[in-house]
Amino acid sequence: MSKHEEQQAPASLGTRLVRGATSGRARAIMSGGIVLGLGAVGTLAAWTDNATATSGVFSTGSIEMKLNGDPGDPTAYGFTALTKTGMMPGDSVTATLPVQNTGAAQFKYTMAATATGEAALAPFMKVTVLDQSCTTPIAGPVGLSTTAATPIITTGRQLAANTGSETLCFKVALDTGVLSAQQNKSINVSFQFAATTA
Repeated sequence: MSKHEEQQAPASLGTRLVRGATSGRARAIMSGGIVLGLGAVGTLAAWTDNATATSGVFSTGSIEMKLNGDPGDPTAYGFTALTKTGMMPGDSVTATLPVQNTGAAQFKYTMAATATGEAALAPFMKVTVLDQSCTTPIAGPVGLSTTAATPIITTGRQLAANTGSETLCFKVALDTGVLSAQQNKSINVSFQFAATTA
């Protein structure tokens, strides 16, 4: 048998795998595996985006009560028109007082009164609040006290924002049942107004 006619032994399994691995298709599969393997080991970058919304302005309003154009706080408005000396039983005095809302919101207001001076005389001084014409009662008559504020306008009266206004008429009368021991005594009265948006 000549050299050229030698029979070659069948290739072993390992040899066939090596030959198969060198084929084009096998190389493509292996290189794909390498790429996938590298992708699994590394981290993938994520795309992100952000957006922001900004609101308009939020601001607070105000309520501002004035008595005849005077804020009455921290210094009390001098309601000097409401005064009378030498009163006898049954005597009275009236005076008007404008109440105004110059703030940016409507409000309701109430009013109480506190007397200072002769404690025994205070209950005999009766306060009535009437409309601007001093004819239609709004609240009272109510006797006063020197020890606590006496509520007079208890149902809130509404005033519109900015230009809301009403004029009240105050009447103070000496009760006919006042005792003679109260001669030559005196009191003065503080009217406390309270406004609220509620």
